[in-house]
Amino acid sequence: MAVTKINEFISQIGAKGGMSLTTGFDVQFEFPKGTNKNFLKFYQSGDAQIVNMLCDEAQLPNVQAAVASVTGRYLGEGAVYYPHTRLYSDLSLGFLLDADLTPLKFFTAWHDYIFGEGDLKTYSGTIGNATNVTARQFNRINRVQYSDFYVSNMRIMKTEPTSTAANGRAPIVYILENCYPYSIDAVPLSYGTSQVTRATINFYYSRHTVSYGDTLKVR
Repeated sequence: MAVTKINEFISQIGAKGGMSLTTGFDVQFEFPKGTNKNFLKFYQSGDAQIVNMLCDEAQLPNVQAAVASVTGRYLGEGAVYYPHTRLYSDLSLGFLLDADLTPLKFFTAWHDYIFGEGDLKTYSGTIGNATNVTARQFNRINRVQYSDFYVSNMRIMKTEPTSTAANGRAPIVYILENCYPYSIDAVPLSYGTSQVTRATINFYYSRHTVSYGDTLKVR
């Protein structure tokens, strides 16, 4: 009897496509059409695909509620907790870096834009030219942009393989609304064993929308 129940359970899980794997996800940033900001230079054409594909670590957002309590409803009853506000915390993404540091350039330029650093400082990317780059004016001001000008929607899609594609199914999608990078962690560099350089970017967002995929219709 026990073996029969286990087999039924395994069949039910198999009908849903098996177990979920942590290695399946896609991340995309969605800016309003017509947006023309200087930091998008590193997220246009093929660069957008590079940034999205080099994201090697993400999280599905947590769900949390702020609660309050009421006491004294009945004699001898303790505190009863009830939710009153949805809370949205920050979220971190990890990116592998190509030799042109495309993801790091994109998020750093995005962060600079938020604080009104002006036009991008560029140079012909040789070590000789890098040593001649000068800093911005010391007494410059930092005027924060209006949030409508720098926020984006981030789409995190949990994917699973099918017989035809490694990401053929997407059972759930989170759309993080009005997100922006509030910090970029220090990128460690060191001599010794060579490793792929990584950057961790931390985001705030206002709220998220969850959409549920009917993957049973996907063959």
